[in-house]
Amino acid sequence: MYPFIGPVPAYAIFYVGGIILHFVIARRIARRTDLKRRVGLAAGVCYLLAMTLGAKVLFDLRHSDFNLAALVTVERWTRGGLWGGLLAYFPVALPCVLLLSERKTAALDLVAASVPIPLIAAKLGCLLNGCCYGRPCSLPWAITFPEGARGAPAGVPLHPTQLYEIGVMAILLAVFRLSASDLWRGTKPLWFVLIYGLGRAATDFLRGDMEYDARVGSLTTTQRICLGAAAGAAAVLAIVWRSRSSGGPALSLRQNAGQR
Repeated sequence: MYPFIGPVPAYAIFYVGGIILHFVIARRIARRTDLKRRVGLAAGVCYLLAMTLGAKVLFDLRHSDFNLAALVTVERWTRGGLWGGLLAYFPVALPCVLLLSERKTAALDLVAASVPIPLIAAKLGCLLNGCCYGRPCSLPWAITFPEGARGAPAGVPLHPTQLYEIGVMAILLAVFRLSASDLWRGTKPLWFVLIYGLGRAATDFLRGDMEYDARVGSLTTTQRICLGAAAGAAAVLAIVWRSRSSGGPALSLRQNAGQR
C-alpha cells in the first residue's frame, strides 16, 4: 500500500504509535478502575519491552539466528523481523501488575484490555507495509498491493489477513464489554487468549507468507501455540464460571480482591 510515509517506514510509525497508545490506554483504565498509576505504567513498560526486545529475541530464536551481542547493533534491528510480542508480554505483565496492586482482578483485566487497540495500530502498519499478507484469492474483498510493497507480491489479489486480525481485535473489544459483570471480573486475559488464539490460528491458514509443512493437516508453530493456549484458557474459564456461578471460593476471592 504505502510502505513509507515520507522517509519513514509506515510500519515503524504505526508500531511505535501502538506502543504509545498502550501507555495512554493503560493509564486511562487504571484511573477509571481506581488502580494506582504505577500499575498502568508497569503494564505499558512491559508492553514496550515485549513488543520490541521480546519480539526480536523470539524472532531470532525461531529462525535459529539468536546472537545476544548483536542485539545492541543497528544492523540487527534493521533486518529480519519481530515475532511473538504477546507471547512475551502476558507472562511478564501479569505477575508484574499483581505484585504492584492490591486489587488483583482489576489489575489482571487492565493487562488484557489495554492491548486490542494498540494491536489494531500495529496491523494497520502491516497493511501499509505489505507484510503479514494473505494467500491469493478471488473474493470481492481481496486487496492488491502495488510495486514497492515490502513482502506482498505486487498486482495479485490477496486475502486481507491484516484486516482479518483487526476484526479479531474488534470481537475482543466487544467481548470485553459484554464480560464486564462481576462474574467475569479478572478474566479478561483468559478471554483474550481464547479469542485471539482461535482467531490467529484461523487467520494463519490464509496467510501467504507462512511456511507450512508438506504433510496434510500440519500446523505452523504459531498455530500450535495459539490453539494450545486457547484450549487452556477455555478450560480455566469453565472452572471459573462453575465456581463463581455457584458462589464458590473463587467468588469470595474476587470480592476480597476488589477491596483496597
